[in-house]
Amino acid sequence: MATQVAAISEIFSSLQGEGTHLGERHLFVRFERCNIHCEYCDELGKPGFDFDLDSTVESIRRLDRDEGPHAYVSLTGGEPLMYLPFLKPLMERLKALGFRMYLETNGILWKALEQVVRLSDVVAMDVKPASVTKERPFLKEHERFLAIALEKETFVKMVCSKSLDQREFQDLCVMIAHTAPHVPLVLQPITREVEGHEDFELMRLLGELQTIGLGILKDVRIVPRLHKILKIR
Repeated sequence: MATQVAAISEIFSSLQGEGTHLGERHLFVRFERCNIHCEYCDELGKPGFDFDLDSTVESIRRLDRDEGPHAYVSLTGGEPLMYLPFLKPLMERLKALGFRMYLETNGILWKALEQVVRLSDVVAMDVKPASVTKERPFLKEHERFLAIALEKETFVKMVCSKSLDQREFQDLCVMIAHTAPHVPLVLQPITREVEGHEDFELMRLLGELQTIGLGILKDVRIVPRLHKILKIR
């Protein structure tokens, strides 16, 4: 049936390159579509292929057998929560097989999260500054999403470029502090010219942002993208 098929661009084994689980071996399932189009996104345009539940589960089991064990199955994208009718039964089947679920999400689709948060083990949630994404602000959606995500282990990631508006950054930090003061905030540098950590001016800015953030939150970290440093997928 149509609800049992999803457009998946790739299923692969690699190191987790972002966030608080940096360096763990994860099994990635990358969904094609996203509900927003961030200016910096490097996944746009990757074609998806129709997978049904059985073939997806079998691909995951085979890859885990051949290249595992893996700490988590990382459901990423795109935006996996766009595929809720497929995602929920997939997570149920994988949990029944003993896999742990790591949900990577843009932190906007809170109604969909309500349906699968109990099946997640880790929620890796983005907050999206409009000054960086060039999309509209999602402050209220992020607030509702974060409140639901707190049922499980959660961290918040913010992609930061030199265009980041400091007032917007402060507003997002205040929202996190009011909703989940103990949740880590990860600042991830990104720039068009070179990989983010290689941009001295950007890293200086992130140091300033970290200082501002630590005046509002308990845990603010600067974490470059490990997979880009290691030149792996």
